[in-house]
Order: sequence, then structure tokens, then C-alpha cells
Amino acid sequence: MSSYKHGTTVSEHPPPQAPEGWPTSDVVDALYAVLRAMPELRVAIAHRLGLNPSEVDAMEHIMGDPLGPVELSRRLHMTSASATVLVDRLEEAGHAVRELDPDDGRRRVLRPTTQGANAVFAQIGPLVADLVDSEEGLTARERAVIVKYLRRVLDVLEEHTDQA
Repeated sequence: MSSYKHGTTVSEHPPPQAPEGWPTSDVVDALYAVLRAMPELRVAIAHRLGLNPSEVDAMEHIMGDPLGPVELSRRLHMTSASATVLVDRLEEAGHAVRELDPDDGRRRVLRPTTQGANAVFAQIGPLVADLVDSEEGLTARERAVIVKYLRRVLDVLEEHTDQA
């Protein structure tokens, strides 16, 4: 066994190779590298926020529209009980609050508190700024091509998600 990042170990054996004729390109390889980096980024952001990755995922969902606990549990692929515990932790940390749904007074929804939203924005702000800076030197046409490609990628990812 050899040492690996964060003190884990991996086998001395090389990783499996893709089958012969496997479709690949420089663009797809770069996209896969970005996708592989995302879980570590989420863990780092969670650590800096004093949350766990599931709590960060929950914050990401409630930063959009307010959600009910059941809908949040579905989006996070959790049981209702697990989602309730997660929401309790977010409330205790001051990041989220349960409120009556303005459209249905019998239902409760979750939304981020000002403190929670500010904490998230403080953590992702430098990342977003660096990503915007990485566009420096690109022409408007190059940006348009990148956006077009990423929208196609999103369509493909959604299509393959819907097949599950």
C-alpha cells in the first residue's frame, strides 16, 4: 500500500483502464477532472462553515426557493427522519429557519437565515470571483462557445439522470 492524500492508502496496483475504444476527448477529460474535484470542494466548504456535506447540500437547496422538509428529504435522498435531524442542526447553527408557508398556512417551509445566507456567500464568493477571473482573456465568442457546450452537458446529465 502507498500513502495517498489525507492519510488514506491505496493499492500499489494501477487504476483500471477504460476498455479499448472508450470514447474520450481532451474536453471530456477536463470536464471529468472538474467533476471529480467537486466532492472535495464541497467537503472543504462544509468544513469552513462548520457543517457536514449533507448540511451544505441542504443549504444549497434552500438558498433557492423555500422548501418543505419532505421535498428537501426527497432532493437529498434521505428519509424524513434524517432530514428532520439535519434541519434541526441547521436551525441550531442559526443557518436555517422553519416558517409557515405563505401559500399554505398548514405547511412549514425552510429558508436560510440572513446569517446562514451570508455565511454561504462569504465562503463561495472568493471561488466565484476566481472563476470569473479565469475568463479573463477569453473573447465573447469563446465565452459563447463554452456556455453553449456547458448547456449541452447539462442537458446530457439531466437526460441520464432521468433514466434512473
